[in-house]
Amino acid sequence: MQFSFSREQEDLRSSLRDFLSRRSGSEARNRVLKSGYALDRGLWDSMAQQLGLLGLALPESVGGSEAGFLETSIVLEELGRDAYAGPYFSTVAASWVLQHAGEDGATTLEQLASGSRIFTLAIADEGGTWARPGHRTTAFEVADGHRLAGLKVNVTDADTADEFVVVADLPDGPAWFRVAADAPGVSVVMGESLDLTRPIGQLVLQDAPAILVVGPAAAGEILADVNDKAAVALSAEMVGGADAALRQAVAWSLERTQFGRPIGSFQAIKHMSADALVEVETARVLTQYAAWAIDERTPDRSVVASMAKQAASDAFSLAAGNNIQIHGGIGFTWEHSAHLYFRKAKATSALFGTAPQHRDRIADLLAV
Repeated sequence: MQFSFSREQEDLRSSLRDFLSRRSGSEARNRVLKSGYALDRGLWDSMAQQLGLLGLALPESVGGSEAGFLETSIVLEELGRDAYAGPYFSTVAASWVLQHAGEDGATTLEQLASGSRIFTLAIADEGGTWARPGHRTTAFEVADGHRLAGLKVNVTDADTADEFVVVADLPDGPAWFRVAADAPGVSVVMGESLDLTRPIGQLVLQDAPAILVVGPAAAGEILADVNDKAAVALSAEMVGGADAALRQAVAWSLERTQFGRPIGSFQAIKHMSADALVEVETARVLTQYAAWAIDERTPDRSVVASMAKQAASDAFSLAAGNNIQIHGGIGFTWEHSAHLYFRKAKATSALFGTAPQHRDRIADLLAV
């Protein structure tokens, strides 16, 4: 099969890369290193309203562009390359559930597309995993709707979210709910995140009021779909980060001299860069195919989603680790962005399934 991006898709990539080089880039990374994470609201609003990135795959009726998942993966790859600090993945991931809310969810999707409200998913319970959330969070019906009680862990961008999209158990099975961050009975406990660009916390729900989005009849199928999309979305982000780390290492190896010649001319450095390049390009191709498979809803989409996630996790960890090694002493300093990519590699590879977990899933799906 011959695969190539369309002219419109390449234009999306180039325009976003140009935008990020002007509005984000090294300055934003330096701010994160010096002052810690803080949402750049101006950048967020521009991404939503000027570029239309939040509504990229949403219907035109709610302010979207009706693009596909492949276009979303292009955006995430460029954001990963830039080491973007913001809740783009979290909000877009929430939209994959909210699109199933029917006419009642139109206003919510309009708010999401405009960037006026930030959303994130809350899936895993304490002791659960990405594939088996545990569903210890319970939901019960009351006169004016539903109430939720439980503890959600590994909630990305929990401290900046205006609303959470939560999986909780009703008596007849799991369902999806919307919970406002400022509702009574809702609290967020932030932990120390390895990834300086993506804060992660816990969501505590104590009889918190909630709005039903999707009932038990369809919730399980949507959860499986969300897990596949999240795996591929994070793979695209990691491919972008891995490519940036690799290019950073190669550029330094051509600039840094030792014994009167660039260190990039030494065989050991060449091998490190070549090995990383092979891993990155393998992950890139798998991720592109997986994104296409999700758009086309091919029967193998869950298998290739896991293939992409395990390959991208390995490639990013290798490229980011090599980048530090090739930079030598300067690569270990806090002021250099090399460790920012390394942190992202390790943290992102653990979200929605580690590489070993996805390899096990591939074996299970193929009945090996």
